[in-house]
Amino acid sequence: MIFGNLGNMGEMIKMARDMQNQLKKVKDELAKEMFEASGHGIMVKVSGDMEIKEVKIEPQAIDPAQPAKLEKNIKEIVAKALNEAKQGAAKKMKSVTGGMGLPGMF
Repeated sequence: MIFGNLGNMGEMIKMARDMQNQLKKVKDELAKEMFEASGHGIMVKVSGDMEIKEVKIEPQAIDPAQPAKLEKNIKEIVAKALNEAKQGAAKKMKSVTGGMGLPGMF
């Protein structure tokens, strides 16, 4: 009866390989996808693989008398852009994993 289960194991290994290939494809797609957040005269673009691709700061956002305010605003907009990217990545990954939480994906 042991050999009867080997067919199931082979099928499970095939499914795991297929899922691994799909995940790699999705990760490659995410690297090309852009997510953006803006506010306070600041714009940040982040790729789906969580890499900051672009930061723009309008001159009116810069007040030399209040550097802490600019720092706070930049941090806020970067956090928003990263959150957008995380949500987009999670949505795409969910389509491949069927909602299974796979540790270490993002």
